[in-house]
Amino acid sequence: MIKTRAIVLHRFPYSDSSWIVKALTEETGTVSFIVKGGKRKDSPFRGALDPLALCEIVYRENPNTELQFLKEASVINWHAHLREDLLALAKAQVMAEIVLRYAPAGVPLEGEFALLEEALAALDEPAGNAPASEQPANSKSGVFARWLLDTCELWGYHLDMSSCSRCDHQIEGAPADFHPETGAFICKSCLGVETPRARPETLAGFEALRTGKAIAHPEYVENALLAYLRSHIGFMREINSLKFLNETRKLFPAMR
Repeated sequence: MIKTRAIVLHRFPYSDSSWIVKALTEETGTVSFIVKGGKRKDSPFRGALDPLALCEIVYRENPNTELQFLKEASVINWHAHLREDLLALAKAQVMAEIVLRYAPAGVPLEGEFALLEEALAALDEPAGNAPASEQPANSKSGVFARWLLDTCELWGYHLDMSSCSRCDHQIEGAPADFHPETGAFICKSCLGVETPRARPETLAGFEALRTGKAIAHPEYVENALLAYLRSHIGFMREINSLKFLNETRKLFPAMR
């Protein structure tokens, strides 16, 4: 019998009354469960297996089947504030989908669990009223970008934001350019009269990440990090939840 904490990544109907649930567990990595009767109002699993919920589960592992049977599940953190914040929710869904699709399968994922748990907790904080540039470094504005950067590092795709890829000299301030297909940062001296490929908001975002400051326009550095991760993992399919995130960003232009 295995007792472990878990983060629900995805679920979909199995029948009129049951769910298939995919979760990231603290002890055993990603696991798929069949939850019979999970849709019923009197189900003992009700609420604990909602997407993005942090819960404690008990199940007996059967190596002969892909779908495990869940015995117990209880909510630890339902992330109520996150669910009330549409932009935070959209970013959390992208994180969950990336882990579900591209994290190593069949192995413990303690690092991935810790990063996702921390990011969801940060997104679950009540939103502040101050502008992004005046919010602390741990504000919601940079949670997704920081998670992407830490995930790149965890999966072996290190990004050296402090030195130029051409001359190896320390970069002072914001980099002059960034190439997502290689992860190369370029200093002003090496860029010279070339036109940078990256937007100024992207480059300022990377400086904010490096120095621990809030990111004024997080969507630009988020997209750059997604492009970098995509080029290394080789996404064979589009991340479905990105469409929802991009549509949500249009609704909150000042908070993206």
